[in-house]
Amino acid sequence: MANAPSRPPKLPGYDFVQTLGSGATATVYLYHQRMPARPVAVKVSAKTLDPQAAALFNREANFMAKLSSHPYILPVYDAGVTSDGHGFIVVEYAPGGTYNSMMKAQSLTCEQVLDLGIKLASALFTAHRSNIIHHDIKPSNILITSQGLPVLADFGISTDVYDRTETGFSPPWAPPEVLQHLTNGSEAADIYSLAATLYALLVGCSPYQHEYRPRSQSELISLIINQPLPRINRADVPAEVENVLRRGLNKDPDQRYYSALEFARAMQRVQFAYYGHATPVTVEGMPPYPKDIERRRRVTDQTGQMTAAPRHWGKPVAIAASIVAALTAVGLVFAFVVWPRMDNAASSDARQLATPGTSDNDGDRNGQDDDVITDTANAQVPSPENVTGSYAQDGSSVTFTWTNPDPQDGDTYAWAIMQGSTADQSAATTTTKDTQVTVNAQDGSQTCIQVSIVRESRQMSANPAIACAAKPQ
Repeated sequence: MANAPSRPPKLPGYDFVQTLGSGATATVYLYHQRMPARPVAVKVSAKTLDPQAAALFNREANFMAKLSSHPYILPVYDAGVTSDGHGFIVVEYAPGGTYNSMMKAQSLTCEQVLDLGIKLASALFTAHRSNIIHHDIKPSNILITSQGLPVLADFGISTDVYDRTETGFSPPWAPPEVLQHLTNGSEAADIYSLAATLYALLVGCSPYQHEYRPRSQSELISLIINQPLPRINRADVPAEVENVLRRGLNKDPDQRYYSALEFARAMQRVQFAYYGHATPVTVEGMPPYPKDIERRRRVTDQTGQMTAAPRHWGKPVAIAASIVAALTAVGLVFAFVVWPRMDNAASSDARQLATPGTSDNDGDRNGQDDDVITDTANAQVPSPENVTGSYAQDGSSVTFTWTNPDPQDGDTYAWAIMQGSTADQSAATTTTKDTQVTVNAQDGSQTCIQVSIVRESRQMSANPAIACAAKPQ
């Protein structure tokens, strides 16, 4: 395919102003849009697109435009193919530069990084539940608008359209499984890259450049795959904040946050604990704060300071009634892990869009079916069966077991403790490969959990199974 044109393309309704920058996959120009009159950035692919790639380019650009209403995603205004076959995308011009420049100029405070992280995790979760993987989150892809707002740019378009054979990840920000070519990108990989970006904004460089100081890219890749993550070593960064980032940077993708929303919730909790406030998540249909923070936000003393809400535990209710209440509220409990993997349509003929550039179900990295819309109506994941629990003799723990009615290779299980007799959306979710788990006994007369089957494709049970174990008298 041809290289990028030697001069900026002529686009109807746009006047060229200057070149903003160029890279291996694209060149970005500043244009003036005539109607409405405004400056815009135009990204032009370095390679020409064949008809099939051009059609895919247009469809992906249209799909991305649907996310443009999110305040922390760079708005897409227009897209198309130039007369000589180069794809172009018209986006909002962000004159404030990037967080890469900010990172090199100064380290951000811990509070600033948490605020940024919650906003970007909100944007990432919004994309993930629309089946869009970013593929290349890093400081230079976080732009600053004229209003001073951070926006996440390059949501998968350059990877999926310009060069579908590459992962799109930049090595300093890529997780081990991508660098080892075990996956071409996933929600877990995006979460790692976001955590790496936030870590970098605290230390001034990517995580494994910090302290190790590798002399080559191959050495850096080896460090990411084989060596432990360095400590942040900043006195003003609480250990709990570092622990949140370290979980996002876990080498095992199954041990990271299960969703970008869960990552955001973890940041909200440590932000509230140390700074007395929390940045709200901006996700359609989701509460701005987890319930435990919302309760404390509503309780203020006479000086206006936030204080923890007193916890009142009601008398134990009948086990049967508890299960009914839990089942009624279970939709709220798993909303933050089920929703991102469901299509927006709730009908039985829902369809899922396979993101180009990701791994196929049959394991290849760039199969011919990457851009096919596949019907998932007949692939509903069943719920675990025969979920039972029993207390240890000393009453300190409960072991739950279950069976998988349709076991498949790669199946794992997502489970969470039920908080009291109702479902709590802020409950932490953990995954396991086993069909049993031992948990700490909860206060009260019983301990309850919910369990879902998680396929290798990351689709989950449509309805989690709920079970409660009664404490021996």
